[in-house]
Amino acid sequence: MDLEKRINENCDHLTANDREVLNLILRDKDRTAQMNSPELASHCHVSRTTLVRLFKKLGIATFAEFRLLLQEKSGSGRTARLDMQEILSGYHRMVDDLKAYDYDEVCQVIHEAGTIYLFGTGNEQKAIGEEFKRIFLMFGKCCINLFDYGEVEYASGNFRTKDLFIAVSLSGESQNGIDVLRLVQCRDIRTLSITRWTNNTMARMCRYNLYAGTKMIGGGESARQGAGAGYEMVAAFYILLDILSVNYLEYVRGSHGTGRTV
Repeated sequence: MDLEKRINENCDHLTANDREVLNLILRDKDRTAQMNSPELASHCHVSRTTLVRLFKKLGIATFAEFRLLLQEKSGSGRTARLDMQEILSGYHRMVDDLKAYDYDEVCQVIHEAGTIYLFGTGNEQKAIGEEFKRIFLMFGKCCINLFDYGEVEYASGNFRTKDLFIAVSLSGESQNGIDVLRLVQCRDIRTLSITRWTNNTMARMCRYNLYAGTKMIGGGESARQGAGAGYEMVAAFYILLDILSVNYLEYVRGSHGTGRTV
């Protein structure tokens, strides 16, 4: 399980101080991933004991384990190498994580929605929204893509209680996405976020959440060595939609059991 997923799953157990420490660590993860325990404690202005307690809340037994997870997230160390087998193995792990979700609640919300409104914070996110629309139009759902704040504001006059507003963001911290959700929160409509695995603002603003992992190829040390800026692989978002569609079809057909696999 990667670091972002651990943070997200244990978010309710974290104090405001815990979140601030994690923000300090993740804000400069390429640098903090190379620190030892005393250096990291000093960087975060806390004691080593405080760090140990935080790690335990995340289900991490040792500092070495935490640093390894942080290095994987930052793209530093051996995980930054462009190893095709490693990339493929990463996708297998992502698919296993996606298959382990219980999609029943989200499927119910989609099924009950009269209209589904989709908003993406950027070009890739809008493309993910378009794919969602393509899939669920085939299931007879009315899906409408909204492309900016003005369109959301205009459409909000037609929102109904059981309609669904879906916000797609990679980071979950896009300011335009946060502004849109602030507007939507003032309306009587259900909300669903689709973001990468992380404790993020947009996920916290939505009633329902779906997550997918991304992987940075290159970047980090590779970029500093002249290998380019890197590329964030987002195929897991499309795999998520495929798995969601299969689970939705099963839901509609009356197979409502939990722990379903595809």
